[in-house]
Order: sequence, then structure tokens, then C-alpha cells
Amino acid sequence: MNLNNFLTSGHAFGDNEYELKSKFILMNSAIAIILLFIMGLTFILFIRGDLNLAISNVIYIFFGLFSLYFIRRKKNHYKIIIPLIPVISIGLLTVAIIEYPMEHVRISWFLVIIIFAFFIGGSKLGFLTSIASILSILSIDYFIDMGLNTYTRILIMAIIFLGSILVNFYEKRELFTKRKLYILNENLEKSIKVEISKRLSIYEKSNVKLQNSAKMLEEQKDAYKYLAHYDILTGLSNRILFYDKLEQAIYHAKQTQTKLAVLFLDLDNFKEINDSFGHNAGDDVLKIIAERFKNKIDKPDSLARLGGDEFTVLLEGCEDNNVIGNISENLIEVLNEPIYILEHELYVTVSIGVSVYPDDGKDVATLLKHADSAMYSAKKNGCNLYHFYKQEMTNQALERVTLETKMRNALDNDEFIVYYQPIVNGRTGELIGLEALVRWQHPEKGFLTPDKFIHFAESTSIIVPLGERVLEIVSAQVRSWHSLSFNPFISVNLSINQLRHKSLIPFIKNILEQTKFRSNWLEFEITEGYAMQNPEQSIAVLNEIKALGVKLSIDDFGTGYSSLAHLKKLPVDKLKIDKSFISDLPEDEDDKALVAAVVSMAKNMNLDVIAEGVETEAQKIFLQNIGCMKMQGYFFEKPISVQRIDEIYIKK
Repeated sequence: MNLNNFLTSGHAFGDNEYELKSKFILMNSAIAIILLFIMGLTFILFIRGDLNLAISNVIYIFFGLFSLYFIRRKKNHYKIIIPLIPVISIGLLTVAIIEYPMEHVRISWFLVIIIFAFFIGGSKLGFLTSIASILSILSIDYFIDMGLNTYTRILIMAIIFLGSILVNFYEKRELFTKRKLYILNENLEKSIKVEISKRLSIYEKSNVKLQNSAKMLEEQKDAYKYLAHYDILTGLSNRILFYDKLEQAIYHAKQTQTKLAVLFLDLDNFKEINDSFGHNAGDDVLKIIAERFKNKIDKPDSLARLGGDEFTVLLEGCEDNNVIGNISENLIEVLNEPIYILEHELYVTVSIGVSVYPDDGKDVATLLKHADSAMYSAKKNGCNLYHFYKQEMTNQALERVTLETKMRNALDNDEFIVYYQPIVNGRTGELIGLEALVRWQHPEKGFLTPDKFIHFAESTSIIVPLGERVLEIVSAQVRSWHSLSFNPFISVNLSINQLRHKSLIPFIKNILEQTKFRSNWLEFEITEGYAMQNPEQSIAVLNEIKALGVKLSIDDFGTGYSSLAHLKKLPVDKLKIDKSFISDLPEDEDDKALVAAVVSMAKNMNLDVIAEGVETEAQKIFLQNIGCMKMQGYFFEKPISVQRIDEIYIKK
């Protein structure tokens, strides 16, 4: 047992039992010291022969030991022992004084007992002990003469009384200090609790904000993940996700030694819908088409939109090309039903290219490239078809890429020149105009006519800069001719892509201003197909051109199934009858009737008429007889160079 356990009687005290712990330490210390002191006195008394007093001391020692044992059994026993100690101590002291009444010094022990009572039992026990001490002294002095005079008695009572007050004041001061400390501690605890509560509240709010932020971050992460892998417009897989799925499918097919197919779908002439009805309408059409495609395949998640009007389908485990063909046909047929947008009934077709793993490629890039080549082949063969990939398609695609590169280089190297085919008065043979026709002086293949490259140019964006180059050459040449008083009108063809390009009108204005070219020297030829595809838009564009003072004619008339209601609204000056109606004249009765009707209609609409492709005397005579005097064709002259025109017409 260490000293601390001895002083606290082996009991554990909490932080709020500081006062009780102090009392236990005081009791243990005081009782132990007093017992040791009394044991010493008892031994002396036995030697001196004071048996009565010695026996009283032994009884007190026994009580002290019992008290120590009693309070060690249980902490609450101190409530019984504390009041007994002063009583028994006063009793023992009274016996000692009775035995030795003349030893007045023993009276001072009453002060020790009183002080002990104050500190152990508080004010109440202290004052009771003080009163008991005074009464004990007075009783002893009354019954047994102690030799105290009145002054001494009063002095003893005053000392005891004043001592009690001082001890009580000191004890209360200590208690007051303890209470003050307790109150301060309590207030501090409250402040700490309030601060902790505030901090907890702030933490909880911060935690809620943090949780909300984390939730928002997770939602944003999911949204970004969705945006990264899915097409916003249609909800289908996008290019990234499709590439990933295809890569995984290739790996699985390689492991299981099975086949898979990639279908590359491209809508035919979808740009016309955007140009005619706007991109919002185009987006609505794409959503409808995507939904139709999705409902037509077994695994909707295998369908993806790569961008624009391009879609892809991944077919896994397809060993039979007939099955792939049937799926492709179903996807084509699903667009046979009309699409209704903005109160318009639209028909959209699709061309599909198919590549098969591992026959047509063993990686993502190759399979997609070959499927794209097959799709292009389907478009080239009339659209609304599906084609399986063949090796020659890659060769053709390579040729297209090579041709485009060479054409762009040709523009940079001024390899394109313009030939002119005369337009004459069939009766007199007089030259009245020239049609500008582009030629390519190819450094390797030699002199190329338009049928070798113009179709490709029209299918790409290169037709726009090529058309601008032709117009620049023609403008410079015509101004040179007019300076020599050679002034036929010049007819220049405009392709559909040129007419749809926003730079056309500003470019024409710029050319006219830079070259000081008179607009009435120039005539633009447009195809009948362009005029009829979107009459409202066509009329708007043609009116802008017409406002510049340039004349307009419809080329290849008769092949585009014109609506007369729209034709009469077009701001055109003449019609050029397509050579396909001229070639069988005058033998074919149907062509005779058709050409005569066109000439008659044109006259009634105050339009000039030019017959293209005149190659025989009989054709010329027939046309003269029905009143068509303006002609063009090999019977009169093939397209010729500027130098040849100088020789034939200017010098002549």
C-alpha cells in the first residue's frame, strides 16, 4: 500500500469528489497521528500506574482503529465516524482532566478537537463541538475544583469562542474559494460546452455542405461520364464508347474464334434537310431516325451515333452474311415510312457499308475504315443500299483521297484552264455566246475533261474554290475580249454546292468590282434539280444573284421534273434543253413533241431557249422549224481554247 492509498483509505475519488478526498486524507492523517501519540501516552501511564487513564486511552485507541477500519470498508461510513470522533475525543479529554484537574494545559486540547471538528464536519459540527467543550470545562470546574478563577474561565471561553469563529471563517473562506472555483469551473464547462456545441453546429453545417458538395460532385462526375460516352441528342453511345465496345468485342471474338460485323450508316442528302428547314428540324429528324433504328435491332446498346448523320451498329457472333444482310435491309426499310417535321412530310434514305471481323480487318480503325468505304460504294451506286466491303473499295477510296490532294495542288499550281463552247444562231451561224467549261492540264495524265474529275469535285468541298477560280479566269478573259470589241455573253455553270455556299454572293460582288466586269456580260447556268429541290430557298438565292444584274438560265431542262408552278416563279431568262432530248431528233416522235412543247412554253413565258448537243444537220433544221434558233453542239463547234477563239472569231 503506497502513501496515497493509505491517506485516501484505498478509495478511488472522482474529479467532483475533491472535498471528500481532502476529508479522508485529513481523517486518516489525524487519526493515525493521534493514535500514535495516545499509544505513547498510554505506555507512559502504565508505567506511572495511572490505570484508569491508561484503560481510557486503550478504549480510545480501539475506537480509532475501528474507525479506520470502518471508513475503509465504505466511503459513506465517514458520515457516522466524523461526529463520533469529536464526542469521544471530548470524553477522553474530560476523563484526563478529571484525573488531573490541576493540569490546566490539557484544556488546550479542546481547541485541537474543535479545529478538527470544523475541518472534518463543517461549521455545524465545529460549533457543536465548541459548545460541548465549553460545557465540559464548566462542568468539570463546577463539580471538581480545577483551581480556575473567574478571569481564567472567561478567558478560556473567549479563546474557544474566538478560535471557533476564526476557524469557521477560515473554513468558510476555503469553502467559498472552492465554491468560487467550482462556479468558475462550471461556467468554464458551460462555455466549453457552448463553444463545442457551436463548433459542432458549424462542423455539422460544414459536413452537410461537404456532403452536398460531394453529392453534387458525384452527380457532375456521372453527368460528365455520361457526356463523355453518350450522344446528347439521341441518347445513343457516342464515338468513344462505340470504339471501346468494338475493341472489347474484337478481343472476345478473337478468344472465341467467332465473327462480328460493323455496319456504317450514313443518311443520304441529309444536308438538304438542314439547309431547307434548319438545324433544329434536322436534330428532330435525327432523334426520330435513331429511335427507329434502335427498335429494329436486338441489342439497342450496340447502336451508336458517331456524329452528324453517321451511325454505326455492332453485330457480335454473326457467322452468316445473309443474317447481316437481312439486318441491313431492315434498317433501310425502317426509313420507308415518312417523317413529319414542321407540318412537312419528309422521306429520308440511308446507305450502309458492312465490314466483317476478321475477314475485312482485325482492329477498330481498319474495320471502321472498310465499313466507311463500303458505305461510300453504296452511295455511289444510287444510295438507299447496303454493300459489303471489298478490297477494290479501299483502292477507290485511296484514289479519291489522292485525287482530292492532287486537285488542291492543281489549284495552287494553276493547272485548271477554261475552254469555251460556242453558242450560235442556227439560221445564220453567227456566234452569240460562249459557255465556259473547265479543263485540267494534269502533269501526269495530260488533258482531262470534266467527266474525269468534276463529279468528284462536286462531292467534296473543293468544288467551291474550283468554281471561284473558273469565275476569276472567265472575268479576266471576257474583259480582255470586250476591250477588243469581241462581246458575246459568257455562260458559267454553278454547282449545287456553290449555290448553297454562303460565300457565293459576296464572291460574285467582289469579282465584279475588282475586274470592272459588267454584270450583263455574264450568265449563270443552274441545274433544274437545284431549282426544284427547295424552290423557296432557290428563289431567294437566285433573286440575290439576279439583283446583281447577272442573267440566269436553267441547264439540262427536262431532266429535273420541274413544276410549272415553281418554274414561273424562278427569276430565270432562258432554258437550255438537255441534249438527251435532242440526240434522237428528228426520228423520235416523243422527243419531237416534247422539244416542240418546251419551245412553245418558253416563248409563252418570254424565255429564251437554247438547244444543247446539236450534232446533225437534221437536228438543226428541226429546231429551226419549231422556232428554236439558239443552238450549241459539236455540229457547230467543240469546246475550244482561248487561242482558237482568237483565230476563228476575233481575227476573222
